[in-house]
Amino acid sequence: MSHFPASLTASEPWKRLQSLAALDLFPHCISLSAPENIHGMLAREIAEMILCLNRTGGDDCTACRAWSGEDHPDLVRGGEPGKAPAIDACREVIRAMAYRPVVSHKRCAVIFSAERMLLPAANSLLKLAEEPPVHGVVFFLVSEEERLLPTLKSRAWTVSLRDGKKTEKKPVPSSPEEWGRWVEKNSGSEIDDVLPQFEPWIRHLVESGDHEGAEKAERLRILLESRRLSRTMALDLTVLALKEGIVFEHLFGDFW
Repeated sequence: MSHFPASLTASEPWKRLQSLAALDLFPHCISLSAPENIHGMLAREIAEMILCLNRTGGDDCTACRAWSGEDHPDLVRGGEPGKAPAIDACREVIRAMAYRPVVSHKRCAVIFSAERMLLPAANSLLKLAEEPPVHGVVFFLVSEEERLLPTLKSRAWTVSLRDGKKTEKKPVPSSPEEWGRWVEKNSGSEIDDVLPQFEPWIRHLVESGDHEGAEKAERLRILLESRRLSRTMALDLTVLALKEGIVFEHLFGDFW
């Protein structure tokens, strides 16, 4: 892992990915935006993390010892850095992901330059992105995330590892009055308007030492990003989960 840029491994999005992997809460489908020149290294890094039996990567577990150069029996590649897969390669990814893991508890598919796939190739992956096997994790590596086919993007949790401004931090509403103002302010908001509010909340919770609260907010955000709840349900669930403290995961099953 030593060749991966330290600026990225120290970034908040990467730390969040590590946290989700450690908790075995990793989303089944992710669109990961990063500079194309690191896509090869990124594929290895992310696969090591996902396939490791201890969910850390690079240790001495059976799955980590199974690496042979850049290849692993539970890693499936579609395309290569800088070159998107054609439809035949996508079909092979789908077939390979249907198999049970060989040495790991997961199988990991990495689709390179996903935003450059031709429409037939991209469409062939819709079902895999929507309903990956229970043991499967699918990554769409992109350098221009706005060009990813919308029907694929809507099925994936989007993470950007690009340099940008440091995210602000802001406390989650705590009193009934604060929550009342939040509900009133967001009563007409769409889910896409609510989601950006989670990042400052999560950062504040992490820096305040409330890791349990941060993990709960992260799980809630992932659920909302699935776009499977209506606008009003999303707002209601945010209040119930973060204000009232209800346990919501078992109510919705494996939405992510």
